[in-house]
Amino acid sequence: AESLCTNCHLVGSTQQQHVNADVPSFHEIGNREGQTAGAITAHIILPKHPMPQIPLTNSELADLSAYILSLRDGARQ
Repeated sequence: AESLCTNCHLVGSTQQQHVNADVPSFHEIGNREGQTAGAITAHIILPKHPMPQIPLTNSELADLSAYILSLRDGARQ
């Protein structure tokens, strides 16, 4: 996540701000109503502009989706 996604997304607490204010943080993505690992994976595999296609293995996709979901607020888990 840090090597591929920080150009656009806020991916963790060490990054101070978004590069692009119109791009949601991983925390915001994880907190979306009804968010699932499958939905996150699908969005990465078939991205909508301006998100680029990112070549990831199935294992990397699963890890990234799990990481994003781990950032949800405690009340939403």
